[in-house]
Amino acid sequence: MSRVKKLVAGLIAAGVLAGCSQGGQSASTGPSGEPQQGGTVVYSDVMYVTDALSGFYSTGNLFLQIVDRLVYTDPSSGEITPWLAEEFSRNEDATRYTFTIRDGVTFSDGTPLTADIVKANLDQVGKGDPDKKIPAYTDFVGYDRSEVSGNTVTVYLSAPNTNFYRVVAGHRAGIRAASTLALDYEGQAKIENVVGSGAFVYESHVPDQKVVLTRRDDYAWPPAVSPNQGPAYLDKIEIRAIGEPGLRAGAVQSGQVDVARGIQPTDEAGLAAAGKQVIPVSAPLLTSNIAAVRIGNEDVSDVRVRRALQLGIDRDALVATVLSDSYQAADSVLNHDDPAFVDLGDKIEYNPDEAARLLDEAGWKVGPDGIREKDGRPLELSVSASVQSVVIKPAFEFIESQWRDLGIKLVNNAGDTTAYNIAVADPSKPLLGTRTYYNVGLALLFGRDKNTLTFAADDELIALSGQELSATDPQKRNDVLAQVQQQVVDKHLALVLWDEVQVHSASPDVHIEFTNLTEPLFQSAWKSSQAEG
Repeated sequence: MSRVKKLVAGLIAAGVLAGCSQGGQSASTGPSGEPQQGGTVVYSDVMYVTDALSGFYSTGNLFLQIVDRLVYTDPSSGEITPWLAEEFSRNEDATRYTFTIRDGVTFSDGTPLTADIVKANLDQVGKGDPDKKIPAYTDFVGYDRSEVSGNTVTVYLSAPNTNFYRVVAGHRAGIRAASTLALDYEGQAKIENVVGSGAFVYESHVPDQKVVLTRRDDYAWPPAVSPNQGPAYLDKIEIRAIGEPGLRAGAVQSGQVDVARGIQPTDEAGLAAAGKQVIPVSAPLLTSNIAAVRIGNEDVSDVRVRRALQLGIDRDALVATVLSDSYQAADSVLNHDDPAFVDLGDKIEYNPDEAARLLDEAGWKVGPDGIREKDGRPLELSVSASVQSVVIKPAFEFIESQWRDLGIKLVNNAGDTTAYNIAVADPSKPLLGTRTYYNVGLALLFGRDKNTLTFAADDELIALSGQELSATDPQKRNDVLAQVQQQVVDKHLALVLWDEVQVHSASPDVHIEFTNLTEPLFQSAWKSSQAEG
């Protein structure tokens, strides 16, 4: 069954109305009809945001409500559309981008949005500010400078970057007021200090527990494609951090929470049977879920070992036994609903006999305890992964069992935030479970020097990256991305696992939509007094 068919089947089973298209996803969920005004939505996320400059899902989910962006990716089509920039264009070689800034926009502190403020935002994010201890955002590949002329901002890049619209549509490029930009990193990281032009305004917070946002009554500049062209329908949003997935599901079940992200597969059927919405939200702008392989690590430096690890994972069984129909086994490093996706499933098909043969050939022999050994050391690997995925730990428990049959011991640190933060920066850690933006270019993501996925430069990928980021014709870009996907899989730089999806649950009276980065769109969300069918 295709990912789109599974998504639709899951939504129908949960009583959800939905529509989707290539590169996009569910158009709407919950009751239909005339939006109703007022009320508070309580939203449960998997973690409390302690750093408003971080790249976590949880940060984007909060940031989107209070900070707007220059352009917006239409969830239904994947097209870049106007937001704070009413017009935008680029030159033929994608080295110069021009944004005409919308008139009449103000920040929540009453100051106006101007082209100069936009330039200040882009410069700080794109170049960093050492005096404020703010590093440059790595996704701003090639950023050189911005110049202002009237209400127009022109961005100059040192090299072509066809992904730049994607970058400025992301939450880290959200436009903030001068009062926020004046702060150092520590100050900007505090959500109470973030002043934006968004549909909601910070009201209060309880550390490690919740953030409360209130509607901005004069909001009048949503994305051009938003179904709500005025202030939010809701009065307030309360964003609660509930780390335990079973407790999140229970909170939806009991009505303590209206919407929750990170629903584990074992809770989906029960919530649907109780009349709750179960909403699988895909993320076509990210890679699929992968275990990136740090090829500088001695134990996985041999491509035969990496190929054995790849062939030693039964992805279909993983989905069937650990995940649910909300998920689809990956067939590439990109998700099936990415327009650039290439099906490489035949290269990674489960083949434990071939995996065992490759390990034998690489000199790893089965020891007396069943674990392979070479030069007196066991084949023992560790994996770390972020807590942002509710299924990551049980998935690696399944993989651990399969690899054990091959004579590989896996230490499963998935879901341990401390271990993950250490592993991100430590090239000796062999495997990193992740899914990530590829705004820097898929080739650079895996191939540039000091990248945190493989920790190794790859000349072939670096060569392809120039073609990828300079290909202004979509078909040519997809052709290059096809070569990149093949390189990553052929070299087994990433063990591909399943397509990225964030499963949510919601009360039947909540109408809500999501971006194709899975962020909830509360500006257009509403609650009905009685759920409609």
